[in-house]
Amino acid sequence: MNQPTKTQQRAIAYAIKPLAFLSFLSGSYVIFHLLTRRRDKLKRMYHRIILAMNMCVVPYAIADFVGTWAMLKGTPYRLGAAGNQTTCDVQGFFKVIVFIAVPYYYSSLSVYSCFAVRNSFKEENYRYIEKWIHLGALFVTFPFATYSLKTEFINPGVTVCFSEEFPKGCALDPDIPCERGGDNVILLQIYGLISMAITFVIPPVALLVLRHSIKRASLDEQMSLGKKKVI
Repeated sequence: MNQPTKTQQRAIAYAIKPLAFLSFLSGSYVIFHLLTRRRDKLKRMYHRIILAMNMCVVPYAIADFVGTWAMLKGTPYRLGAAGNQTTCDVQGFFKVIVFIAVPYYYSSLSVYSCFAVRNSFKEENYRYIEKWIHLGALFVTFPFATYSLKTEFINPGVTVCFSEEFPKGCALDPDIPCERGGDNVILLQIYGLISMAITFVIPPVALLVLRHSIKRASLDEQMSLGKKKVI
C-alpha cells in the first residue's frame, strides 16, 4: 500500500480545517438565529428540520476541524496525531452519526416538500411525518455508531477517526494482521450503501413524485375549469 508523502500528510491534516471552521460558523449562526431571534419560525416543520440538520452540521464541522489531532499519538503517516483511543472513539462515534445524519436531513427536505405540495401546504395534514423523520435519523445512525464503538471498529481513518479497521487496509490484505475491527468490513459496506441511498436515491425519487403530483394537480384544475365552461 502506498503511503502518503509529507506534503500529502500536511494536506490530510490541515486542508479541511478552514472549510470545517466555516461550516461551524454557518451552522452555529442558523441555530442561534432560530433559537433566539426568530423562534416564531419554529412553528413551521420546515424550520424545525433545518434546525435539526444544523445541530448535526456543527458536530460534523467540529470533528473535521479537530481532524488528526484526535488520533492516537504516534499513528503512522498522520501529522498532528496527539490523542489517545478515547479521543479517537469520541470523535469517531459522533462522526459516524453525523456523516449520515446531515445528508439524511437534506433528503428529508425533499420528502417534506413532496408532502407539503400534495397537501396544499396545510401542515396539519402532514405534520405526522415529522416524528418519523427524526426517528429515522436516529435509526440509521446510532445503532451503527454504537456497534462500531463496542466492536473496536472506530480507528484512525484518512482525516478523522471513523469506522475503519486498524491498521487501515488490513481486512483486504492477508499479509497485514488486523489489530482492531477487522471483522466489520461488510457492515461498513452496508453503511456506505445506506449513505448513498439517502444521498442519491431518496431526493430524486421524492422530486419525481412531487413532479407527478404537480402535474396531476394541474390536469385536475384544467379539467375542472373545462367543466365549468361547459356548464
